[in-house]
Amino acid sequence: MKNLQFLTFLVIGLLIVMLVNIMPIAANGDNNSSLRETLEENRQLWRSQTIKNYQYIYQQWCFCPPPSNDYLKVSVKNDKITEVVNLNNNQVIPDSTFPKTIEGLFKIIEDAIKRNADEILITYDPTLGYPTRVAIDYLKILADEEMTYTVENLSKLD
Repeated sequence: MKNLQFLTFLVIGLLIVMLVNIMPIAANGDNNSSLRETLEENRQLWRSQTIKNYQYIYQQWCFCPPPSNDYLKVSVKNDKITEVVNLNNNQVIPDSTFPKTIEGLFKIIEDAIKRNADEILITYDPTLGYPTRVAIDYLKILADEEMTYTVENLSKLD
């Protein structure tokens, strides 16, 4: 009798876990097409500006080691990062692969949509189309894997 009760509770528990994991995917399905459309509209707007040389203030919020969470001034020439300066101490960061270019942020958004992240919140610059804030929570039930990227004060360089 106890074995039957245990199996019943086990089956019910497994069904609940399966339903919880399926529900966010179903809830995101309709929203993802709207996210894709908005992404493509803003990506086209950004590309139509033909801005290849620019700088901006970048911050990546996450449970990651430094220089994550620090404000960084990022310089981009010909769509490649050429210099990264930590604004907390004015030191140049030799790893220019850490911050993302604007195209890199578009790819992160696209990937989150493809992966059906549980929550994707994006704000785009209304004039130039680049993402100014990207917040992604891939799995709501998992702690500390959320990522937020911000871009401020973007300006063109000669």
